[in-house]
Amino acid sequence: MAAKDTGINTAMESMGCAKWEIIEDVLPYLDTYLLDIKHMNAEKHRAYTGKSNVLMLENAKKIAASGMTELIIRVPVVPGFNDTVQEITDIAKFAESLKGVEQIHLLPYHRLGQDKYGQLGREYTLTEIRPPEPEHMRLLQDAVQKTTRLYCQIGG
Repeated sequence: MAAKDTGINTAMESMGCAKWEIIEDVLPYLDTYLLDIKHMNAEKHRAYTGKSNVLMLENAKKIAASGMTELIIRVPVVPGFNDTVQEITDIAKFAESLKGVEQIHLLPYHRLGQDKYGQLGREYTLTEIRPPEPEHMRLLQDAVQKTTRLYCQIGG
């Protein structure tokens, strides 16, 4: 609490895939929780990420309901995975249903971390994916703004 007590803004970015008790313990120390949501479809989420999205979505609801921190939903937009208007507006509608959520950030996929995979001895499997075009990101932003009351920004 020392940081908050001295006026330093505190934030955490996470997928929210931890036990609720752990997340709940951290909330009093945060001004803002930046929560990544990659997909609403559980099967597609698991196929692409290796994890179910059920716990993450439940934790999003609990974080919002707690009222303990500002919750901002962030969506890494990955071509071929979650870059359709329908997929993005599904996430936005879920975000809008969360108490107190006012913002959603659409984060265009990039390759800035690709070199780190090699340094860690891991294979980077997304070599064929290209970042989304700026025009496509604006199309997704417009779709969110037309279907929800959320402020939608590209990038974070």
